[in-house]
Amino acid sequence: MREWDMNIVLYVLAILWIVVGTFLVLYTESTLGILKKLFFTDHFRWLAALPLIFGILLVVGAFFHKEMFWLVFVLGVLGILKGVFLIIGPSAQIKELVDWWFHKASERTIRLNGLISVILDTAILSSL
Repeated sequence: MREWDMNIVLYVLAILWIVVGTFLVLYTESTLGILKKLFFTDHFRWLAALPLIFGILLVVGAFFHKEMFWLVFVLGVLGILKGVFLIIGPSAQIKELVDWWFHKASERTIRLNGLISVILDTAILSSL
């Protein structure tokens, strides 16, 4: 894969997460409702595909993007670890974690998560 192709992938991932983070900050309740419809299911194992794919793309992209290598690499490794946890982790613990996020986490916690996403991905996007 060429460096130019990988930059496009990083642009798309960064913009996607900036949009999701912005919506979590500005429209917390409605965005959480949409995410709940998409991801709140009894079959958590298939959810592992998203963080695994994003994580692998970020790890590979880190080697093509030297300016922010460590940030992109660490975010990719965290995504891969999250995907692996969703695959091999105890179902009860995964269900409890997802239930906490969608039903028990405070609005401030969700907004903070969105803000962190916006900041990290803006840093990645600005260095491309």
